Amino acid sequence: MRHIDWRSFLTTGILSICFIALCANRLLVFHYYGNNIKFPPYILFWIWIIITPDIFVLIILYILLFYIGWKYPQYDTYGILLGLCFAIFSLLVLSCNIIMLTVTELLTYYWKTIVFMSSHTRETVLNTVTQAIRAPSINISHPLVSLKKPIKHVLLIILESVRADTIPLNKTFAETVHARFSSEMTVDKVTPFLNSLWKDSVHTIASATSSYTLKSLVSIFCGIYPLAVNFLKETTKTNTLYEKCLPELLQETFQTKTNQSIFRSAIFTTARGDFDHQRELFTQFKFDTIYDASEVFDHLGYLPDVGMFGPADTNILPLLWKYIDKTLIDGETSHLFTSLLLTGTHEPFTLPDDYSSSEYQYFIDDSYANAFLNTLHTTDKLVKKIIQGFKSRQLYDETLFIIVSDHGYVFNDYGSQIRGLLSNPLESAFSVPLMFHNTYLTARELTGQFTTMDILPTTMDLLLSSTKSKKKSTNQLLSVSQTRLRSILSQYEGTSILRMQHEQQPVRFTFSLANPGNAFIIARQYPRKLSYDVTNDEVHLYNLEYDQAESIDLLTLDSNEITKYPSWIDVKDIEQSIRIWKGRWFSDTINIGVFSQILSKDKNVRSRLKSNIFKEVKLDLNDMIDWAEQTFELTRLWVRLIRKRYHNATKISADNQTTD
Repeated sequence: MRHIDWRSFLTTGILSICFIALCANRLLVFHYYGNNIKFPPYILFWIWIIITPDIFVLIILYILLFYIGWKYPQYDTYGILLGLCFAIFSLLVLSCNIIMLTVTELLTYYWKTIVFMSSHTRETVLNTVTQAIRAPSINISHPLVSLKKPIKHVLLIILESVRADTIPLNKTFAETVHARFSSEMTVDKVTPFLNSLWKDSVHTIASATSSYTLKSLVSIFCGIYPLAVNFLKETTKTNTLYEKCLPELLQETFQTKTNQSIFRSAIFTTARGDFDHQRELFTQFKFDTIYDASEVFDHLGYLPDVGMFGPADTNILPLLWKYIDKTLIDGETSHLFTSLLLTGTHEPFTLPDDYSSSEYQYFIDDSYANAFLNTLHTTDKLVKKIIQGFKSRQLYDETLFIIVSDHGYVFNDYGSQIRGLLSNPLESAFSVPLMFHNTYLTARELTGQFTTMDILPTTMDLLLSSTKSKKKSTNQLLSVSQTRLRSILSQYEGTSILRMQHEQQPVRFTFSLANPGNAFIIARQYPRKLSYDVTNDEVHLYNLEYDQAESIDLLTLDSNEITKYPSWIDVKDIEQSIRIWKGRWFSDTINIGVFSQILSKDKNVRSRLKSNIFKEVKLDLNDMIDWAEQTFELTRLWVRLIRKRYHNATKISADNQTTD
């Protein structure tokens, strides 16, 4: 019978177990650090340095097992037992990293998902996110402009796909779209009327919250963000607009002594109402009257489509004048809130049939951009007719005219080879002109991080300032009821652009959704911009001050090729690190450590304006990447917060209907 050397067998087994534990230890450490947020190259050195005590223990184990068996053969059992003790000790040492890492991860996960997100803390987080994404607070007692006489009526004109550098037309537009203006081209040739109105208005550049029209309208009329989902889902059975929109807000805010509203509201467009639940959306806005293509056909008979959505915009004017004349003459109300959605500048930029070939002009040598400028020229004439109609009816002086675009448009900007809005995150898709005009409102150019959500609070500011007050002032804005205005500002995330912001506040965060709503989710804190590609689960980072073309993704720069970095990046003290983004967007775990940094940011951070001095200061890449970490987490929470608000509004609406 074969004799088994139990001592050699156990010795070999123990050593094999120790070796396997050693390998497992190394693999786990590599896996942990490899998937951690930061992975500097020098960490490799330290990972292998900590293997030294493991090897040292193994050497001791080898020596003891063989030495005891050789020196004291009569104590074979003792040697094996002693070796086993050392083996257990060795396994504990080898497994220390595994134990610590596992326990740490478990405790961290428990804290983040259970303890931290408990009922009390969950509300704290949501409240803090709400504050982080709000517009900076304003000093109500310090208006930036003057309103000499009260306003009675509001006309809100929404243009289609008009980007900020086309009203007034900026000379850099041609350079941006890689084209050239014609030799006879002047700044006032395309939109002479809108340009003159711009100069006589409170005007600024704003960011649209979406490059999908119907989602953008949610922000314009209701002062809230749209949902980060494709197409219009804001008015379904599971989602309800969570704040009152302008038509309803005006009706409830401005009433007679008998609790009758002094405002009547109506919206006009030649676009068909059956496109993606457009008419249902207007109904949710609570307009008293809705006029779209169906009413145009009823009034004028069949008309050919111009472009994608319905007849030419000019066909809405008879219905507009008939409504205004009847409503005011019949004494149905003393105040009107009227809105027009003009679609004539929507791609493919088709001109009306009655537009003669002799009227077509050659503004620029890019055919597509030229077609757009021609449709914009036609829209300029239409807006002039509308304003003249208010003047002829003696309504001009007491009407607030608001003109804004739903979103911008991209014409192969900066040679991007991407034209249009679908899944396009470039800034020209969101940057729009915004103006507030009234004869007695001081004209002024305002600069700041404004969005189309600011239209509602600014409009309410002007109308609240126009109500009768005991305060006598040459500036109506000084007689506003601060209590009522503060109530509006606390309810909505936007701000009144007519008031000075308080000092020492962080730069405002703004968010946008690329067409059709969930293609790219964009967060800005000017000049920093982060865009999340939902389809490909990719994160991109840009600095708009140095890189308006958004051609250099700061997250893709190779740390091994610093010499190839742009000259405006400070290459000194760059942390050699790689950030892991894949899979994090859909994770249920919130990085509390990163999120807390957002909340503890220095409150003295101020928006840095464009200047030659600023451009001489090089960009701190480490700061940009840290900002991307924080903003990525904030954006994830923002999406969830907005979704929760829509869902909660649905539940409240259902409960109210049940009660009724």
